[in-house]
Amino acid sequence: MLTDAALKSILAPEMCGYLDLLRASNRSTAEYLYTFHSLDTYLVRNKITSKTLSEVLLTDWLSSRNIVGSSKNGEIARMRTFARYLTALEIFAFELDCCQVEQTYKAYTFDNDEISKIFEIADNGSVSYRNTESGMVFPVVLRILYGTGMRISEVLDLKWEDVDLVNGILTITQAKNNTQRRVPIHSSLRDVLWLYNRRRMLGFPDDEYLFTNRDNSTGIPYKYETFGYWFKKVLCAAGVDNPHGKPFARGISTHVLRHNFTFRSFQQAASEGRA
Repeated sequence: MLTDAALKSILAPEMCGYLDLLRASNRSTAEYLYTFHSLDTYLVRNKITSKTLSEVLLTDWLSSRNIVGSSKNGEIARMRTFARYLTALEIFAFELDCCQVEQTYKAYTFDNDEISKIFEIADNGSVSYRNTESGMVFPVVLRILYGTGMRISEVLDLKWEDVDLVNGILTITQAKNNTQRRVPIHSSLRDVLWLYNRRRMLGFPDDEYLFTNRDNSTGIPYKYETFGYWFKKVLCAAGVDNPHGKPFARGISTHVLRHNFTFRSFQQAASEGRA
């Protein structure tokens, strides 16, 4: 887990100070922590002892990242705001310009046969990861992703106090940009969650995660990487081709389910004359 304490470079105090400033403003720091840890490692590895951020240093650091397009622009945007903070402290910091991004990615859309096969494979438990417990958990996670368009991080962060089975509402308390939103669910998904609660979570408190990893005594939920690994095995068993192609090209990930939800919602709206 990334923490402020792990920052060790010449600019570590300023990085920690900026993170504290973000937290005081109720801003999310997760992405900044990731960026700062990368830059901090670069500064330490290259024995940088000058408290400055030059154009050459920033360009070399970004080149070492092996990232492209929008991901690189995200890093640049965070470093631009950090540069202004350093400038206010009278520390020289160059503000890089964002790069032009060529949008070549086309989201994959499952057809009806593929979706049917995916759910069939997921439900039979033949690709359960590590134990039979995941064979009960992950098909439910899959249905929430497919039926709501939620992000995998949002699904795994759900607690039972966020679930209203009476009215069929899921509350996301930490959505993107630190916002909160309510997600209505279909009656069939509500029935799945009701049955899941009775079979696996009956008697647990409301502040328990829906998808607690019982292999971990701390009560934390499964990691999204674990579900992603299981999902890839399901795709393979279902015969869904998942090529990555060229470097940086995207394969079929759990986020594709979010695209599918959006596509189906648009189709439904169009058929009802609402689009």
